[in-house]
Amino acid sequence: DNLYKKILDKHGVICDLGVFYGRTMCLFEALRGIYEPYNHSRKIIGFDTFEGFLSSSGEGDGKHDIVKKGNFATIKGYEQYLEKLLISHEKRSPISHLKKFEVIKGDATVTLKKYLEDNPETIIAFAHFTLSLYEPTKKCLELVLPHLTRGAIISFGAISNHAVPGVTRAFDEVLGINRYMMHKDSNSPDLGYIVFDGELRQ
Repeated sequence: DNLYKKILDKHGVICDLGVFYGRTMCLFEALRGIYEPYNHSRKIIGFDTFEGFLSSSGEGDGKHDIVKKGNFATIKGYEQYLEKLLISHEKRSPISHLKKFEVIKGDATVTLKKYLEDNPETIIAFAHFTLSLYEPTKKCLELVLPHLTRGAIISFGAISNHAVPGVTRAFDEVLGINRYMMHKDSNSPDLGYIVFDGELRQ
């Protein structure tokens, strides 16, 4: 809620990278209905394999049991149920005849790249990362970077977490720990976020 309110005056979509059972997507959907029910351009796009991690931990991911192939898999076909759930949420808000979300199944490093290539006009106001592994986090950070508006929020569900060290490594290599202030919210101690200043260009 606190982070969503920071983008109310920013144009752009919300990317949820690592959907799992869709709790955050549904929360974004509800918050849009509360704070900006007529903002049809505030699309919410979720990316997930829905089959868990596609490989075991790689370089930079550590050896914790959490980073095993198949972890964080949902039940088979769950993405179809999530689609129906989000439609149900959307029907309770104005202009419900306009679909304002997408659930995209597959490897986010591939599907996000394709989505941005197919929709080059995309501006991103909020990118939420819970991919947990080094390689997909780094690749997706690099993909969203050119589409971020100044003042956009980039949040991480597990930053500076010993179980998933690859997230912090990816953040450092792409954006820089010393360059950005990592904020936290007292209501969600595991969540870290930065406000993108718009000046970083490769």
